[in-house]
Amino acid sequence: MRDNPPPGLADAEAARRLRRDGPNVLPSVSRKGLARIAWGALTQPMFMLLLAAAALYALLGDLSEAGMLAVSVLLVGGLSIYQEQRTERVLEALKDLSSPRCTVVRQGRPVRIASRELVRGDCLLVNEGDRLSADARLVEAVGLQVDESLLTGESMPLAKRAGGPGGSEGRADVLLAGSLVVRGDGVAEVTGTGAHTALGAIHRSIAQLAPRASRLQDELQQLVRRVAWLAAFTCLAAATVFALREGSWTQGLLVGLTLAMSLIPEEFAVVWSVMLALGGWRLAKSNVLTRQPQAIEALGTITVLCVDKTGTLTRNRMALAALHDGAGECELHEAGEAAAQRFHRLLQAAVRASNAEGVEPMDRAVRAAAEAAGLRSDPAWAPGVRRGIREGSPYVVHWWHAPGVPGEAVAVKGAAEAVLGLCGADPALAQRLREAADRWSAAGLRVLAVAEGRAAAPGDDAALPEGLRLTPLGLLGFMDPLRDEVPAAVQACRRAGVRVVMITGDAALTARSIARQAGLVDGAAAHVMTGAALAAMDDDALRDCVREVQVFARVDPAQKLRIVQALQQRGEVVAMTGDGVNDAPALKAADIGVTMGQRGTDVAREAASLVLTDDNFTSLVDAVRAGRRIFTNLRKALGYLFAVHVPIVGVALIPVVLGGPVLLLPLHVVLLELLIDPACSLVFEAEPAPDDSMDVPPRRKEDTLFSLGSAGRALALGGLAFAGVALVQWVCRERGASPEVLRLASLGSIVLGNLLLLVWFRGAGFGRTHANAVFHALLVGVCVVWVLLTGVPGVGARFGLATLPPHWALWAALPASWAAWRLFVDSHRH
Repeated sequence: MRDNPPPGLADAEAARRLRRDGPNVLPSVSRKGLARIAWGALTQPMFMLLLAAAALYALLGDLSEAGMLAVSVLLVGGLSIYQEQRTERVLEALKDLSSPRCTVVRQGRPVRIASRELVRGDCLLVNEGDRLSADARLVEAVGLQVDESLLTGESMPLAKRAGGPGGSEGRADVLLAGSLVVRGDGVAEVTGTGAHTALGAIHRSIAQLAPRASRLQDELQQLVRRVAWLAAFTCLAAATVFALREGSWTQGLLVGLTLAMSLIPEEFAVVWSVMLALGGWRLAKSNVLTRQPQAIEALGTITVLCVDKTGTLTRNRMALAALHDGAGECELHEAGEAAAQRFHRLLQAAVRASNAEGVEPMDRAVRAAAEAAGLRSDPAWAPGVRRGIREGSPYVVHWWHAPGVPGEAVAVKGAAEAVLGLCGADPALAQRLREAADRWSAAGLRVLAVAEGRAAAPGDDAALPEGLRLTPLGLLGFMDPLRDEVPAAVQACRRAGVRVVMITGDAALTARSIARQAGLVDGAAAHVMTGAALAAMDDDALRDCVREVQVFARVDPAQKLRIVQALQQRGEVVAMTGDGVNDAPALKAADIGVTMGQRGTDVAREAASLVLTDDNFTSLVDAVRAGRRIFTNLRKALGYLFAVHVPIVGVALIPVVLGGPVLLLPLHVVLLELLIDPACSLVFEAEPAPDDSMDVPPRRKEDTLFSLGSAGRALALGGLAFAGVALVQWVCRERGASPEVLRLASLGSIVLGNLLLLVWFRGAGFGRTHANAVFHALLVGVCVVWVLLTGVPGVGARFGLATLPPHWALWAALPASWAAWRLFVDSHRH
C-alpha cells in the first residue's frame, strides 16, 4: 500500500456510479424467484390435468375427494419447488466472483469495501494475495505477477507492468476480474465491473446457448398423451354403456369419473418430479449440486468424459517434486533426510531466494519442502533488498547479510537457462544441469535453477553488480500435483465403459505427464494433439481424429468447443469438466457440463449442469453411479405403474361388463393413489444401485425409457394381479355378499396385489431384494389404514365399506409387525 495514495473518487460520486452501473456482480442466467419457480412447477400439463379433475369433483359436490386430490398435487409441487429453490440458494452461496472485500482509495484515504460496491473509475490498491474483482488498468506496479489460469488455463503467473501515460502496452497493464495476484503490488484504475468485465463478455456469449431438451421428459410426455387419449375414450365409452344399461346418467358419470381417476397418468408426473428432486437432493448430500434435471437422466448415458487438467485433475498449486545438485537428484518422496543432508545448501539458498510471506505458488512449495526436510533458518542472517522478476531477467534476486561477515550474500532463483548463464561454473557441471533441466521439462516439470554469490553491495535497484559470477547450486523441479483420488476415479470410469479425454490449455509435455499419472493413457501409447495441429484440421478430419486422441494440449476455448461438438457428431454423449471461464462454452454445449464449486468461476457454474461443491473428482464418479441408479429405478417405477393400474381399471369395469353395484368409488381410488404415489416414487427412489451398476457399459443413447416390450410385460403382470382380484370377486358373489362386502373385498385384494407387484418390480422377481426402509414404512402405513377401515366402527361406513369383526383386523398386524421390525434393524445397522 502506498504512503501517499491518489485521492480516488469521492463517496458521493462512487454512490452515483454504483446506482448508474449497478453492483459489481455477474447477472445470473438461471436465477429464478419463488413465484417463477412455483409457476413453472404447477403449470406443467400433467399437474394441470390433475387440478382439472379435482375441480370437476368439486363441481359435483365431492369436496373431500377433490380436496385430497388437490392436496396431493400441491405436496408434489411443493417438493419440486423446495428442491429448485434450494438449488438456487446453494448456487448463490457458491458465487465467489472475487475476494469478498477489496481496498480502494475514496476521498484520499484507503478503505475496505465489499467487491460488489466497486465502480468504474475507482482507484484499486492491488496487493499480493488479492483475487481481482473487476477489470482494471495498472497505473503503478512493482514486481507484479498475476495468475490468470481461471481465464486462460495457463498455470504459470504472468508479469504485469504499468503502461505509459495515455496508453497501454498490450495486455501487460491489463488486470482481469477473477485473476489472482501472486507477487508484488500496484495501483490500478477500475475500467469494468460486473457484466462489463472479461468475465461478463464470456458470460453473455454462453447465455445465448439454450439448454438441451430433456429426452426422458419428452418420452414421458408422449406416454402421458397416449394414455390420456386412451383414458378419455375408455371413460366416455364406459360411462355411456353403464348409463344406457342402468338408466342412470348420474351413475354412468360416476363410473366414468372413477375410471378417469384410475387412468389419469398423474403418477408419471409424480415419479418424474419426485425421483429427480430426491435424486438431486441425494447428489447434493454427496457434494454434487444438480442445476438441470436432464443432467441426472443423462448421467447413465455418458460415453466420453472430457476433463480439464488445471484444477480438475490437478490441485492447481505447485509442489516441489525433485532436487538436483549437479551430481545427483532425488524425488520429493525421498526428500526428507536426503534433503536435510546432501541438498541442504540447495534448499537453504532456494528458501533465501523466496519471499518469506508470499503466496507465489513456487515460493510456497519451496517453504513447504524446506519445512518437511527439517530446515531451520539461521537467525543471524537478516534479509536485505529484493528484486522480483523483470522483463529480460526471468529470475529473483534476494540479498542477505549477517553481522561480522564482510559484504553481502545474494541468492538467485529463476529460469534455468538465465540463472546458469549468470554462473561461472565448471562447463561439465553446467552441462549436466542443462541436460537434467531438459529431461525434467520433458517429464512435465517446471524447472528453476538456484545460485548464490557474494558482493560488497547490491547494485542499483537490488540488481546484480556488473561482473559478478554466481555459483550454481542446482535445480528445483516443480509440478502441479495430481489429485490423489483421480487415478481410482479414472479406472472406475473405464470399467463403466466411459472414455476419458483430457482437454487443456497447458503444454503438451505437461499434459502427457499428467495423463500418464492419471491413467488416461498407457505408457508410450500417449497421443497428444496440440491446438496448432487441431487448428489446421477441418471439421471432418477432426471428427475422425477425436476417436483416437486421448490428450489435447495448448487448445483455446473455441477449440475445446469444437472437440466437444465433434464428439457429439460421432454419436457420443459428452460430459465436460472444467472450472475456468475458458471452459464455459464447452461446458454449455456438452450433454453434461461439470464444474468445481470452490474454485470455479461464476461463469463456469452458470454454464454447467452439475457443480462439484467439494472439487473432488471422485464425486463425479459417484454422480454417474447415481444417474444409472435413478434411470434403472425410473424404469422399474413405470413398469409398476402400468401393472398396478390394470386391476384397478378391471374392477372399475366389472359393473360395466357384468352389471351389479359400483365396486370402486372415487374415494377408494384416492385411497389407492395414496398408496401408489409413494410406492412409485419414494420406494423406487430409495432403491440402491445394483452391485454391478459401474461394471456395465453405458446404456445406448437411443434406448427408450419404456419400450413396448416392457409395457407388454408390465400389463401381463397386471393382468395376473387382476385375475386374482376377479377370483375373489367371483367367490364373494357366489356367497351372496352385499355391495359393501364386495367393495371391501375388491379394495383389499387390489391392495394385496399392489404390494406383491411392488415387491416384484423392486427385485425383478421374488428373489432377494436390498433393504428399503421406505418400503417397510409404507407397509406399516398401509396396515394401519386397513385396521382403521375395517376395525374401527364407523370409519369403513364413511367409505362405503362393510365393517368386519375386530379379530379380522388383527391379521394386518402380522405384516405390520414384520415391517416395523425390519425398520428397527435397518436403522440400528446404519
